[in-house]
This record gives sequence, structure tokens and C-alpha cells, in this order.
Amino acid sequence: MFKILFFILLMTLISSLAMWFSNNDGKLIIEWFGWQVTTSPALFLSLLLSLIFILYIIISFIVNLINIPRKTLKKLKEKKIINATEALNNGIIASFYGNKEGILKNLNIAKKSLTNLPLLTLLELQNSIYKGDQNNTFILLTKMLDIDILKPLAIKSLISYSIKNKDKELFNNVLNKSLDKKIDFAWIKRGVFHFCYENKNWKELSIYLEKKISFKSKFNKEILSITYYQMALDYYFVDNFEKANFFLQKALKLNKYFPPFMELYSKLNKGKSNREIIKVLKNYWLKNPNPNIEKCIDYAFEKNNNLSKLKIVTKVLIHNNDLYFKHLILGKFKYKAKIWGSSKSDLKKSINFRPSKDAYYYLYKIERDLNSSKNISEEFRKLYNNCSNISLWRCFNCNASYDNWASFCQSCNTFNSINNISKNSNNYIYEENNLEKNLPIL
Repeated sequence: MFKILFFILLMTLISSLAMWFSNNDGKLIIEWFGWQVTTSPALFLSLLLSLIFILYIIISFIVNLINIPRKTLKKLKEKKIINATEALNNGIIASFYGNKEGILKNLNIAKKSLTNLPLLTLLELQNSIYKGDQNNTFILLTKMLDIDILKPLAIKSLISYSIKNKDKELFNNVLNKSLDKKIDFAWIKRGVFHFCYENKNWKELSIYLEKKISFKSKFNKEILSITYYQMALDYYFVDNFEKANFFLQKALKLNKYFPPFMELYSKLNKGKSNREIIKVLKNYWLKNPNPNIEKCIDYAFEKNNNLSKLKIVTKVLIHNNDLYFKHLILGKFKYKAKIWGSSKSDLKKSINFRPSKDAYYYLYKIERDLNSSKNISEEFRKLYNNCSNISLWRCFNCNASYDNWASFCQSCNTFNSINNISKNSNNYIYEENNLEKNLPIL
């Protein structure tokens, strides 16, 4: 476009000059080495411009002729790059459906013309994985750590490599690499928690999380509290109660009155001031009532006799009268203290809210111990056998049910996915068994 405009302007200028010279006659005399040429200015200018134009054409032709090999090579190179890029894309796609031959073929084509491309490195990694070359795979993954766009993938893959080989040193090094602000913890958390659960690497994880995550997030507080809890649990199992209590207190500061934490608290504080423990358990019951309050009382007051425990239970279980497990727990403790009449009353209240195997079992035991009618005790036994188990915990990711909480769901390998099933069961009925209608009349 620029050349066309230039030539138009040039021709306009020449025409204008020619018209000017034609209207203004004159002579131009040129002397050179004895030669003398007389001409008009218009003719001289026309000849000069024509000569310049011819020289331009000749020079352009020569330059283009000289550049033909270079341009040809450039076009061939561009074509190779296009083919290599297409092969690279085809290879990446082939890796998704496991076409090993397609990966290798396209990789060889791409490597001839492409270098230092993230996608090429990724295709090399896929080829190495399919070939089962672990050494080369590891080398490529470490190389990917220096490529920003591939760093998250490299970290995630190296964590999987650590899980497979139970390599704590590698795992800790990868964690340090992922402290980079560009790496979102959400991208790697599944593998991180899996490794720590399998290899008890909670201490290193807690140090990492303290540096990495924001404490403004409720979820972040939960995962760090669970990490502290797992450390406390590990110390508890090796009888290092001082350190266990230290990390449990850190967990409770972030996630107060979480049921599993309270169980461990009760185990660690047994034999200490009754008044203090009762106060803590009472607050726990008021803030977050849970069936495991029964275990907490048993752990904390294991040396107390049954009657003493019953007195403690009545002090702790205040309010929350619409929860089936309050009456169930009272009934069980009263049975153990041999206050059977009151125990039966509480167990029946529990069944009115929600039938449970425990309630029917203890009613059966009471009737059996009292030598009551065999028909009644047999009815309770049948109801016990027909009653479904009540699961207290469920994984929100895969819906697996658990009797006890765990930090890691074994069914779907997900951390912190097991939640407490709704406590308030005021209107809950087992429709499939309709057991409350079959309760024996006493």
C-alpha cells in the first residue's frame, strides 16, 4: 500500500515538473571531458528520472534473485513449524486416550522443529510415563519446576510420586516449592493430605500450612486444626501426653468443641479436677451436642463408679431435651447404676424421638434382668434385630457412612470430607421398619 502511494506521488510530481518546464523554456548545457550536450531542462529531468527508475528495477530484481534461497528456506522452515505444531497438538490429544504409538510418533516430529516449549515438555513427560521410564519422568518433572506454567502440574505429579514411593524427603522439598504465591493450595491439597495420612507427616504439613494459608478462611482453620489434632493423636499413641495436649490445645483454639477433639481432651484430662472437666463438657454439650458425650464422660471419669458417673451425666446433659441421644445416654447410665425403672422411661423417650438399636438392646436387658414376661423381652430382641444402625458421620463427597469420625475418607481418598449427620431428629422415623408402632405395651 505504501509503495503504491509513493509511486502515485512520484508520478504526480514528475507530471507537475514536466508541465512547469514546458511552460518555462530554457536550455541546459552539459560539458564533460570535451563533450558538450545541449538539451531542455524538461527532457533532461525526464531522462534522469527514467534512468533512476530503471536502476531501481534492476537492483530490486537482483536483490530478489539473491534472496530466493533464503525465502525458500524460510517458507520450508515455517511449513515444518506448522507441521510440528500440528503434531504437538495431536500428540497431546493422543496422550488423553492412551495412544502410545501416536504420542511417540508426534513427539519425534515435533522435536525436530520445536524447542523449549511447555507443551513439548509435557508431551515428553507423557511419553516417558507411558514407557514406564521412572528416571526420565523424574528428571522431566524437576525440569518442569522451573517453567511457571508447568510448575503446578510438576508439584502435583511429584506429590503423587512421593505417595507411591513413600519418599518423605522429596515430599517436604515439593512442599517448600509450592510456597510460591502462584501455587494455589487447593490444587494440591488432595495429594498432600493423602501422603500425610499414609505417612504421618503432619508436623511438616502444619509448618507448611502456617506459612501458606490465610487464617481468615473457616476452611483453612479447620484443616490446620485437624492437622494439629492428628499430631496430638500420634503423640497420644506413643504415650507422650504432654506434647499431645500441647497440639490438641492448638487444635481447639481453631475449632472449638469439635467432637473428636473433645474425646481426646477427655482421654488426656482423666483424673484431673472434676469441676473443670464437667464445666468443659457442659459447655461442649450446650454448644455442640453430640452422642460422643457418652464416651467423653466414660474416658474422663473412668475411675468413678456407675452411680458417680450418673450424677456427672445429669450435671452435664442440661437442655437439648429434643435430642434422642440425650435420653438414650441417660437411660444407659441409669441402667449401669441399676436404676432400671427410670432407665426404661428414658429409653422409651429416646425411641419416641428416634428408634435405635441401643435403646432396644437396653430395654431387652432390663426386661431380662427383671425376669419380666419373656414375650416382652423377646419383642425387644426382635425390634433390636430389625432396627437399622444409625450412622453418625457421612462423607459429603461419596456419601460413605461411618460410625466414628476420621480425618480422611478411605472410600474416596478425600481429606476433611466426613461431616456429622444432622443431630436434630425430633420428627425422624424409620419408615421402612416403622418400629415405634411395634413397641411392646408395658
